[in-house]
Amino acid sequence: MENNLRFSNGEATLTRPIKFGTDGWRGLIADDFTFARLAIAAPAAAMILKKFYGESTGSNKIIVGHDRRFLSEEFAQKTAESLQSIGFEVLLTETFAPTPAFSWAAKQENALGALVITASHNPGGYSGLKVKGAFGGSVPGEVTQEIEVLIQQSPTYPQPEQVTPIQMFDPWQSYCQGIAAKVDLPLIQAAIRSGRVTVFADVMHGAAAGGLTQVLDVSVQELHPDRDPLFGGGAPEPLPRYLSQLFRVIRSHKHAGNKGVAVGFVFDGDSDRIAAVDSEGNFLSSQILIPILIDHLAAHRGMTGEVVKTISGSDLIPKVAALHNFTRL
Repeated sequence: MENNLRFSNGEATLTRPIKFGTDGWRGLIADDFTFARLAIAAPAAAMILKKFYGESTGSNKIIVGHDRRFLSEEFAQKTAESLQSIGFEVLLTETFAPTPAFSWAAKQENALGALVITASHNPGGYSGLKVKGAFGGSVPGEVTQEIEVLIQQSPTYPQPEQVTPIQMFDPWQSYCQGIAAKVDLPLIQAAIRSGRVTVFADVMHGAAAGGLTQVLDVSVQELHPDRDPLFGGGAPEPLPRYLSQLFRVIRSHKHAGNKGVAVGFVFDGDSDRIAAVDSEGNFLSSQILIPILIDHLAAHRGMTGEVVKTISGSDLIPKVAALHNFTRL
């Protein structure tokens, strides 16, 4: 490990800069990611969110959320208090929830954005801070670059004459209602209740726990729903090497003579990545699922328009787009 300590008058201070990578800042707990460093990064992030989105929203509100990792609640509380102390209105989650639920809340609450304590799919030793904009999505690079610059300036912020009490909120209800409104819920419920479809959900000890049951209002069979900050010694990442139990469950369901269709959904640690396993035990990554969803939206929902593919997106995406005569961007 590189030496990141500087000594002054016999006291050691950490000189390693806080860097934001893809979708946030992540680091080893008690090494890079500490309460002291979070109390510096979170206010800087909030100030830059206000700079970029304050005029369009007319808001002074920040959503603060967290996942189920080690000390996540405490890190979220520290984040909320650091924002409150410099005059922001803070909505702090009552419980863990998927990162997309906090993105949803940012938009629904007309907030400046959301700060979410999570290290996503990284191993259990990590925590992190994701920054979401007022529009609900991940902020562009120019925003995180300005956050880094402000942190390096070691700013002092004006103290408000009075602080607004931190408000607690339930991140699940509105989010689940929003998802349910986008699907044919009665049809799905009927299929599950009749046994024509059996749904398994490997939530990987993470923030998706209980989520599908809340969305569908029917019971689904969850794997690894308990909180385990060490994630069974692996990582909460939807990859085949971490899904041996789900593969066994799907095979057992088929071999037991069940005639209905079985599907297993897999969610990463903060539930913003997904994969699936079909009735035959085939692993379907998001690179497969996205083209399937595009085909469904076109063939069964009659949607038209444009398909935007990222550089890392599957080459199946433009092929499906061409099949349905979509414009490709």
